[in-house]
Amino acid sequence: MSSARSESPLRASLRLALVQLGVVGAGLTALEIALFVHEGAGPVPALVGYALTGACYLAAGLVAWWRRPSGRTGALLCLCGLSLSASAASNIATTATAIVGTVLAQLPIGVLLHLLLAFPSGRLPDRFSRRLAVSGYVVTLVLPVPSYVFRPLPGVPPVLSVADRPDLAEAFARVTTAAGFVVVALSAFVLVRRMRVADRAQRRVLAAVSGYGILTILFLTSSSILTRFVDIDPATLFALQLTVMAGVPVAFLAGLLRGGFARTAEVEELGAWLGAAEGDRPQLRDALAATLGDPSLELLFWLPEQRCHADASGRPVALPPAGGARAAVEIDDVGAIVYDAVSLADPEPVRAAGRVVALAMERERLTAALLAGRAALRESRARIVESGDLERRRLARDLHDGLQARLVVLALRAGTLADRTAPPVDEQARAVRTDAETAIAELRGLVHGIMPALLVQRGLVAALRELVDRMPLPSTVRLPEEDARLPVTVETAAYFTVAEALSNAVKHAAARALWVSLTHDGGHLAVEVRDDGVGGAHLTGGGLRGIADRVDALGGRLDLLSPPGRGTRLRVELPCES
Repeated sequence: MSSARSESPLRASLRLALVQLGVVGAGLTALEIALFVHEGAGPVPALVGYALTGACYLAAGLVAWWRRPSGRTGALLCLCGLSLSASAASNIATTATAIVGTVLAQLPIGVLLHLLLAFPSGRLPDRFSRRLAVSGYVVTLVLPVPSYVFRPLPGVPPVLSVADRPDLAEAFARVTTAAGFVVVALSAFVLVRRMRVADRAQRRVLAAVSGYGILTILFLTSSSILTRFVDIDPATLFALQLTVMAGVPVAFLAGLLRGGFARTAEVEELGAWLGAAEGDRPQLRDALAATLGDPSLELLFWLPEQRCHADASGRPVALPPAGGARAAVEIDDVGAIVYDAVSLADPEPVRAAGRVVALAMERERLTAALLAGRAALRESRARIVESGDLERRRLARDLHDGLQARLVVLALRAGTLADRTAPPVDEQARAVRTDAETAIAELRGLVHGIMPALLVQRGLVAALRELVDRMPLPSTVRLPEEDARLPVTVETAAYFTVAEALSNAVKHAAARALWVSLTHDGGHLAVEVRDDGVGGAHLTGGGLRGIADRVDALGGRLDLLSPPGRGTRLRVELPCES
C-alpha cells in the first residue's frame, strides 16, 4: 500500500495470481498462433490478428484488475479476451476447437455489452442493467444455436447439425439480429441516460468509453447487413472488425489513465493496515489514497465545537461544492473523505473505506481537534501579547507626552523662580528643581523599560544599536543595514529578548565580551546573543521565563545553550510577515 511498509499478503497473492493468469494467457495466445500457422482455416495474418486482439483485452484486464482488485472490470476484460480467443478457435482444423469456436462465436459481443453496462464500477448498478446483460448473453449464446444446428456451414462440425432446415435457420437468424438490435438500443439508452445525470467531470470518461463501446457493438452486429449494400472485400471487413475491437481495451486503458478506474476500497487491505504496528504503517490518508487509487485524496475531520471540518493540522477547511471535479463523502460524525470525482465516479467504495477506518479517523479527529484547540490557544495568546504591547506603547506615549512633559515644565519654572527670588526661597526652588529632574530621569527610565521611544520611532535595528552602545562591555554587533519595519509584537519580543540577555550577561554571568546578531529572511526573524561568562543560565528564571512565554505565544522558538563555565548562547526565531 505504501513504501512505508511491506506489501500485505492480500496484495502479494493478487500479484501472484495475475502474473500466473498473464503467463497462461500468453501461453494460450502463442499456442493458438502456432495452430493458426500450421492448421489454420483462413488467412494466417488475419487469424494472428484475431489472437493478438484477444491478448490486448487480456493485458488491459490484468492492469485494470490490479488497479481495482475487488472490482469486476478487470475480470470482464480478461473474460472478453479469452472469449475472443475461444471464438477464434473455430478456424483451427480440429473437431474440438471447431465446436468451441462455433458455440462461442458471438460471446465476445455479450461480454463487451456486460462490460459497458458495468463501467466504471465493474458491477451492474440496477435490475434493468442486469436484465440487459442477461439478454445480451442469451442473444449471443442461445439464439444463434439454430443457425448452425439447422444449417450445415463450412467449418461447422457435423456433430452440431441435427437437421438440414435452412428456412428455420434463416428465421432464427432474423430473430437473433432483431433481438440483438433491441438489446443494443436499450443499452445505448441506458448509457446515454447515465451520462446525462453524471457530473460534468465524470461525463467525459463515460462518453469516451461507453460511446466507443456502443459504436463498436453496432458495427460488429451490422457488418453482415453492411455487406449487402457496400461492396467490400471480406478480408478487409474482417481487418476493420479486428481494428475496431482492438480499440476497446485501448479506450478502457485511456479511461484508466484519465481516472475512469480507481482501486476499490479493499476491506482486507485496510484491515491489514489497521492491524499493523504503529511504526510499520503509513498515515491514514496515505493508506486510503493507495487503496482507492487517488493520490489527491484528503481527510477532513469534524470539529463539533467549531461546527466545521478541519485538516490534520487543525486548520478549518470547507467541503467542495457538489457537481465539481472534487467530491466528498461524510463519515458519520467523524469527518469526511474528499476525493477526485473523475477517478472515483462511484462513491460507494469511498463510503466502504470510510466505514472500515472510522475508528482510526475518530482517533485522528481527536488529534486534529487538539491541534485546532492548540492553534486557537496560540492565536489567543498572540492576541494578548499584541494587545499588551499596544497598551505598553500607549502607556509609554502617555507618560512621555503627559507626566514627563509636566515635570519638565515644573523644573523649568522652579529654575526661573530660583533665579528671581531671595536666598531662602531660592534654595527651596532649587531643591524642587532637583527633585523634578530626578523624577524626570526616573520617569524616562520607566518609559524606556515599558517601551523604548527609539524602538517606536525608528525601529528594531536602531533601538538595538542604542541598547548595545549603552553596555559597559565590549560588544560585537551584526545587524542588517536596512531597518525594515516588522509587526509590533515581533519587534517588541526581539528587543526585550536582547535586553534580557544583555542584562543577565552584565549582572550575573561575569562576562567580558558580548555578541549580538539579527537576521531577517523575509519569513522569520532570528536574534542571537552570546557571552563568554560563567554559563549555567536556565529558563526557570523570571526574566527568561517571560521571554520564553512571549516567544511561544507568537509561534516562535527559543533555544538556550549555557553549559557551566562556557558562556551562554540565547537564540530566538520569530515568524513575521515582512
